[in-house]
Amino acid sequence: MSQRTALYAEHLRLGGRMVDFHGWELPVQYEGILAEHRHCREAAAVFDTSHMGQLRVRARPSALAQVTTQDAAALAIGRCQYGFLLNEAGGILDDTILIRLGAEDFLLVVNAAPAARDLAWLRTRLPEAEVTLQAPEGGWGKLDLQGPKSAQVLAPLADVELGSLGYFSVTRARVCGNDCVLTRAGYTGELGYELMAPSESIAAIFGELVAHPAVKPAGLGARDSLRLEMGYPLYGEDMDAGTSPFEASLGSFIRFGHDFVGSAALQAAGAPSKRRVAFVAASRQRACAGNEIAHGGRTVGRVTTAAFAPSLDVSIGQGYVPADLATPGTELTIRTPRRDLAAVVAQPPLYKHGTCRTKEL
Repeated sequence: MSQRTALYAEHLRLGGRMVDFHGWELPVQYEGILAEHRHCREAAAVFDTSHMGQLRVRARPSALAQVTTQDAAALAIGRCQYGFLLNEAGGILDDTILIRLGAEDFLLVVNAAPAARDLAWLRTRLPEAEVTLQAPEGGWGKLDLQGPKSAQVLAPLADVELGSLGYFSVTRARVCGNDCVLTRAGYTGELGYELMAPSESIAAIFGELVAHPAVKPAGLGARDSLRLEMGYPLYGEDMDAGTSPFEASLGSFIRFGHDFVGSAALQAAGAPSKRRVAFVAASRQRACAGNEIAHGGRTVGRVTTAAFAPSLDVSIGQGYVPADLATPGTELTIRTPRRDLAAVVAQPPLYKHGTCRTKEL
């Protein structure tokens, strides 16, 4: 049976169409994927991301730095960083956001499906640390407020000056009178904030947000099309334990200034033979995961995720191809059951007008 977040009843009240997502019953859409996508790009949308794992880690930064690609010792208090948990071979066990709240106080935000495995893995690797999972079943939740008007919506509800919260920063705040951890990061390419708090607080904040005229609730469908327009990967579909960060075209997030699990394997591996690429098709017809990718009449890879891009009015997606075909501008053919789609390798972000890094709030 699928698990439910604290907002399940609210999703039903708002007309959410529920689906199973890695064991969680979550809304795929409310009004419709296209409308929710466009509203996020133009105003503000709120997503229930309570299914994601929040691992509270109390450990020496030097010890934590040995098990994550992020260097916890170099990460300043009040900052976040994207990175990975890797196996000894350099394969991606999960992609994560490491949040430093204090000298030895961290939050590691992980994906829903591998959250329990990540917890066990960290406890094995950090026997002297305190590692706990703050999950919905334990009374915790998470909201993502995304869109160019998100600061305008959130500012009167929060007791912190949002203008002082830079991209990939974190602070403790009271929002709608509820204590929470507030970050500014985002998975949509737009200005956005993530709020982590006990479930009752998340429910209260969600109610205030959806009551705002600039905000609409959005589901998994819009979240997927928004992140694909940015060229962001999804763990379990675009990368897994058999994929290295360099194969996933995420090598820029690896720093070899500290040793971590998998670092020796990555340094010894050399240049990857395959690379994850983003592609743009020449039509609106959608490709699907598993479709063959061809070049010069031969199959060279497969699509991992794809969607129609409302902001671009074409079909887009991601997949793996030989490294020598990963150059932007390379022509590809996506073989779908209906017909072949002409496509081209594109440089992310595919959508160029995201507001995530804006400094004028």
